[in-house]
Amino acid sequence: MTRLPPLVEASRGPAEGAEIRNAGAIAVVDGAGGLIAAVGDVDAAFPLRSTTKPFQLLPYLLDGLHRDGPRGPDELMPDLAVMMASHAGEAMHTDRVQGILDAYGLSPEALLCGAHWPYSSSARDALVCGGESPHNLHSNCSGKHAGMLAVCLKNGWPLKSYIEAQHPLQTRIHDIVATLCRTQNTPLPHSIDGCSLPTHWVSMRGLGHMYAALAHPEGAPAVEQRSISEELRLLFTAGSRHPEMVAGKGFFDTRLMVSFNGRLFAKGGAAGVYALALAPTIVYPQGLGIAFKVEDGDGDARARPVIACDILRQLEIEPDKSAAVETLDQLAGAAIVNVRGLSVGAYRAVFKLR
Repeated sequence: MTRLPPLVEASRGPAEGAEIRNAGAIAVVDGAGGLIAAVGDVDAAFPLRSTTKPFQLLPYLLDGLHRDGPRGPDELMPDLAVMMASHAGEAMHTDRVQGILDAYGLSPEALLCGAHWPYSSSARDALVCGGESPHNLHSNCSGKHAGMLAVCLKNGWPLKSYIEAQHPLQTRIHDIVATLCRTQNTPLPHSIDGCSLPTHWVSMRGLGHMYAALAHPEGAPAVEQRSISEELRLLFTAGSRHPEMVAGKGFFDTRLMVSFNGRLFAKGGAAGVYALALAPTIVYPQGLGIAFKVEDGDGDARARPVIACDILRQLEIEPDKSAAVETLDQLAGAAIVNVRGLSVGAYRAVFKLR
């Protein structure tokens, strides 16, 4: 892999030079499969982490569980949103995942995602004040795991090994990801994600193809010898119309989608990966899939909002013009604020899409 160029710099006050530099790669792909803009080595592969969640949910739809499963039609769209979420562990998330499990006769102990403290500070404080510890439902991946268990029940596949790479569900997901990132003739390497599932290594060009398929389902390649345009459209609509389920109150993914009012689906992944699907517009009639990786992992999650907002700005894609939505500048949250509340510097994008 060639050395990746800087995407973001952080500076404090009038002093010359950057205190922090975040390097990375960006790919912008349209629904016809064309690479229309790029920065850095877009063919270098990285683990997809949680950006792959919408596509890990496709077996649930391909098997018809959204039509003939035990959950009613009123629950469908928020259920799909939480099943492809990296949710904050708020009650609206844990209650919904519990409802999915209940409908399939499963307990939270069946989830093999493990437990961690909720990302939501209010949900975390509620557990502490109640003298409780987090459980599997609080994992940001619990919805995804619940959906996978439902697929296993439908197909009579083992429940206790559904996280293993050689399990029928995981080999099926591998093939779906390989097809949508357009490397179906080459097996994808994988690592183990934080929730113990396989996470496949894919380039930003490949991830851009995957999100372009969400943005423009009619252009997606066939999966399992059939068109999946209906399923991809459902995923895009569920996530973009229920952004609070995909992340949580106050979180960047949710705020960004709210500001675009159903025109954009946004999904972050651990270790600096991020992806966006933009519905077709006059300028981009086949939609866009946008994918980028921050090489150092963006541990404090400051670089990704700046990069995502600047990509949209350079592509001349703005939030809805309404007093109820935030601007790209507000969403980027570029200011560095110290413990006294003083603005002492800022993050800024330093890349140019080519």
